[in-house]
Amino acid sequence: MAVETSPGRDRSTSTSIENISSNSPAPNNGLLPGERVIAELKSTDDGRFELTHARVIFNGGSESDSVYASARLKDIDSVRISRRPRARRSAAWGVVGLFAAIGVWQMTPSSTIGITAGAAVAIISLILLGDYWIRPTGVHINFQTSGGAISGEVGGKASQAVEFAHGVEDARRRIVPSRVNTPYRNYPSN
Repeated sequence: MAVETSPGRDRSTSTSIENISSNSPAPNNGLLPGERVIAELKSTDDGRFELTHARVIFNGGSESDSVYASARLKDIDSVRISRRPRARRSAAWGVVGLFAAIGVWQMTPSSTIGITAGAAVAIISLILLGDYWIRPTGVHINFQTSGGAISGEVGGKASQAVEFAHGVEDARRRIVPSRVNTPYRNYPSN
């Protein structure tokens, strides 16, 4: 069975994103044409929230669950800002580890091995307790939309998150409604 090929068909037809973007103009950081950033809020993991005149954009960082999320302002139903408490799990394991260190020290037959093993467990437990006391509480912002939620950790300062949320609500209020949800018909009265 013979297969006929043309000279142009032997090359790979797949193009990479770099090739496509190098031939086109700069995408302006993912913004739509004519869109401009009104406000920006940095996330804890090198991500950021951006407020434009039409939507809220989240570009996640390296530790974030979501890489990119976008929602139109008129689709945002509610904004929730909450505090992330300290990780109590590390404090609980630190206390358990201190009791385990005492148990290891008392239960080993040789005193040098018991002291060494107990000290190692106690040091790990103290690190866990220190992690609980040193790690600051965080602030989590969540935009609930009709299609899901856009959320991210924004650090320890709630005032910046509240200011950004007020900016989103103000921009949402300024949107001119394109159509009323319930149609109005002016019927003549008889």
